[in-house]
Amino acid sequence: MPMRLDITGYEELNRELGMLRGAVRVDATRQAVTEAAALIRDAMIEVAPVLDATTAKSTALSPGELKSGIRFSVRKISDGLIRAVIGPRRGTGRAAHLVEYGHRLVKGGVSRVGAKGPVGPGRQIGDVPAHPFLRPAYEASWQLSLEAFVGALRVSLKRWVN
Repeated sequence: MPMRLDITGYEELNRELGMLRGAVRVDATRQAVTEAAALIRDAMIEVAPVLDATTAKSTALSPGELKSGIRFSVRKISDGLIRAVIGPRRGTGRAAHLVEYGHRLVKGGVSRVGAKGPVGPGRQIGDVPAHPFLRPAYEASWQLSLEAFVGALRVSLKRWVN
């Protein structure tokens, strides 16, 4: 489930941003988004669970791999619009989803729940409860991240406008 944070209501910042040329505006925005995204990423890393140990036939990630797999990337997606994607990288994304939302514990192969019940050779032997960490970390850090974004943008604007 993607989380989205749109910043509106900063008329003064928007006015000052409008005074800048395109490349400078994009650079200032990219730097501010990077600082804001780093704060959310750090909050996610701080609360990410670490597996104590794995068993011989375990398909779980190595201890610490979920925590070290949380990253962010910042990209320009359209004229002046900058997007940050924050969360587990591809190799750890599925495991993070299973930890975040919980899952069924299946033995003996794959088993999916269809409209008429379980399908596949595997049998369910238990449930693994959800341990949310990404969503709570985002909720706890988005306001601080927004403040960092605005602060970084103001510093860039003062440097270029004055």
